[in-house]
Amino acid sequence: MLNINHLKLTPLLLWLFFMTPVAVASEETHGEEEDAYKHLLGLFVGVTREESESLETLGIEYAYRINRHWSIGALAERADREKASTLVLATVTLFPYKRWFIGGGVGRKDPGDERENTVRVSIGYEFEFDGGWGFAPQAAKDFIENEEDEEVYGITFYKLF
Repeated sequence: MLNINHLKLTPLLLWLFFMTPVAVASEETHGEEEDAYKHLLGLFVGVTREESESLETLGIEYAYRINRHWSIGALAERADREKASTLVLATVTLFPYKRWFIGGGVGRKDPGDERENTVRVSIGYEFEFDGGWGFAPQAAKDFIENEEDEEVYGITFYKLF
C-alpha cells in the first residue's frame, strides 16, 4: 500500500489535469504522417540509482498512442543487483509540448521473494528519424513501498509502427 509520501504527487497530477487543455490548444499541428504511427516498441538502457549505488538497468517498453497528446503502455525493467529485481508497470504518457513527455506508471517491483507496489513519474524528450526509428533520453523517480525511492536515468531506443 502507498504511504503518505506518495501524496506529494497530488500537485503534479492536478497540474497535468488542469494544464492539459492549455497545452493541447497551444501546440502547433503536426503532419499526418506522424499520426500514422500508433505503436511503439522500445529497448531501455540505463542506470538505477539506489542510495549510493548505480545499477545497470535494461528494459523493454510498449506504448499505444491514443492521440497526439496521450499514450498508454507497459514496461518491464531489470536492474543488476545482488538480489535480482524486476519492475513491471502500466504507464500513461502526456505529450504537452512538441516531443516533450511527462509519464506516470503504477505496478510492482519484485526483489527476490518480495513484491512491492511502485509508482513512477518520468520526463523526457523524443528524437525521431525517418522510418519511425528514434530514441528518448529520460529521467524517472520510483516511489517504492517499504523501500527508499530510486532514480532511473537512461535512453529508450524505439521503433514506431
